Amino acid sequence: MTITRQPVTRSTSESAKFKPSVILALFLGLLGAVLSFSQAAASIGVALENFRPLGGMFFSWSSGQRSLALSLYEGDKKIPARRLLDAGRTGLGYAPLSARSMWLVGKGFEAQGRIGDARKAMKRAERISRRDGSVQLWLADDELRRGLVASSLRHYDLIIRAEPRAADQIVVRLAAIMTAPQGRRYLQPYIRQDNAWLPALLGTAVTSLPKAEPVGLLFTERKGKAPALPELDPVYEKLVSRLVAEGSQDVALRLYPLLPRGSSAALTNLSGVIDGKPVDGYPPFTWMFGQETQGATLIGLDNGRSGMEFYGASSTVGVAAAKLVAPKSATLLRWRIDERSPNLQSSATWIATCIAGRSKGEQRTSVNLLGQSAQLKKSLTMQLPGQCDLIRLDMRIIGGIGRNPASLIVSDLALTGSTGRR
Repeated sequence: MTITRQPVTRSTSESAKFKPSVILALFLGLLGAVLSFSQAAASIGVALENFRPLGGMFFSWSSGQRSLALSLYEGDKKIPARRLLDAGRTGLGYAPLSARSMWLVGKGFEAQGRIGDARKAMKRAERISRRDGSVQLWLADDELRRGLVASSLRHYDLIIRAEPRAADQIVVRLAAIMTAPQGRRYLQPYIRQDNAWLPALLGTAVTSLPKAEPVGLLFTERKGKAPALPELDPVYEKLVSRLVAEGSQDVALRLYPLLPRGSSAALTNLSGVIDGKPVDGYPPFTWMFGQETQGATLIGLDNGRSGMEFYGASSTVGVAAAKLVAPKSATLLRWRIDERSPNLQSSATWIATCIAGRSKGEQRTSVNLLGQSAQLKKSLTMQLPGQCDLIRLDMRIIGGIGRNPASLIVSDLALTGSTGRR
């Protein structure tokens, strides 16, 4: 077998060698790859110790910035202003369009007491990126301190939308803003159905503020109907309850018709039914029924009428049902006893107590509805406390001695007086 060998020519030999241009291209490619990897790692905060000898561009300056930022937030120790400024300026040298680096510069100026320069740096950072939560928070707090509430709220809104996880911390500030009349005025545009952080704000305010009145005033000063969101229903219920318990009954009365399940008619209604339907709403402006030994329930009667059955177990004493009612110009409580099943020494009485108004504390008690003096199937009345804005009406039952609960069915329950039936 003969193997033919071809001679190696000069041109073939030269092509096997690397030309300077090829070497340069390979070096630049490798350098680019290293730079790309380094900057990608820097962007997620990975410290690349092996690249430190090659200079700052090969080191994750972002990681150092993050450590500084965490130290600032945690407040474990004071960070020198010079260190903040150096870190920020170093970052800007590597990435001139870094909002976080500019934020560090601003924090450095702030630490030196140069608030004007800090404000300028933060505004420059915002122009770089409006989605940096740290920048927005600084600007929001700064403008709030200067009384620029509207623009401050815009920054807070941006923070929550860009960083939803920050909502819990931001809504605490917004709830505090609610305590000032001017703050409530600027918050009103954010009280709308499509505001994603509204439930968190109202929930925090109703739960955390020392008084619930500012939350109620936010709605009454706004005047429009409150947003109807399922997650806000328990918040509204707690708000109404707190207002009454804290003595802000006037605010509660103005607020109630503005709530999704509230109405002006419910404030004066005692029958528990409006337009043939059970009254929907929030306690204590709806009937609150007792538990187990004392209680009540809405029932239907003949001729399309409605009524309530009250009961109290034997050997017990308690309130079977209670409700707050606004008498306005009414002076009398009216009812009719349709049926009753008394026990020995049992009783059932209405107790009307004024809780707001000139006669606050005044109390009126009815006859015993389980006694023979209260006629069956007849219209009965009792005097209400006069000059009263809000009355608590209780049905108090003594169960007496017997095998079964003492009970009665009442209908035609209403307020009446100088203006007739209510």
